[in-house]
Amino acid sequence: LVGGPAGSMEGARQADLAKQILMAKNVPYFVAAPLLIQDVKSWYQSGIGGLQSVVLYSLPELDGAIDAIPLGGLCCGDREFCNSERDLKSCSREAGEIRLVKDRLNRLTQRVHKWTTLRDKNEAERRVAVVLYGYPPGIGATGTAALLNVPKSLLQLLQRLQMEGYNVGELPSDEEDLLRLCREADEIADTGRAYRNEQYKEGGGGT
Repeated sequence: LVGGPAGSMEGARQADLAKQILMAKNVPYFVAAPLLIQDVKSWYQSGIGGLQSVVLYSLPELDGAIDAIPLGGLCCGDREFCNSERDLKSCSREAGEIRLVKDRLNRLTQRVHKWTTLRDKNEAERRVAVVLYGYPPGIGATGTAALLNVPKSLLQLLQRLQMEGYNVGELPSDEEDLLRLCREADEIADTGRAYRNEQYKEGGGGT
């Protein structure tokens, strides 16, 4: 199922086969693995790095995986640092060896439990968030993307969710109205132009 370094370098060569397998299983496909090109210290201090994020998140997501969770990483060899972190204390590994962070196992089991519980909920009870590009905020960039019709795609997605029983409220008649509603919401949100409005801040917004 996995492309890139863990599989064929030829993009989507096994896409049809992967689709067949995932559709036959009809279960969420989780990826949980240690960081193989980053040590735990840099992970804790700076987050997951660029190339490591490609391996852990991007490639599996292209295969249909969800909610990737790192379970550990390379031992940094810094005992003082590890003993200063609750989840890393008493490490017996040598620098460069893979070590497990037990708290991440707890995180994984919690996430799997929540996903499986979600499958038992009616569609109308499920909550779905759509991340819509809008940077820089407050200058009309909401819902824009090069060579893509974002408003039309968003409207079709919402219509499909509505057909499947999700509660999406009253949908506008066309994509331009939908985009207008999104931009109006951005205007009054903490991330939009209102964030720079002093009167809005004094009223408690933007904090």
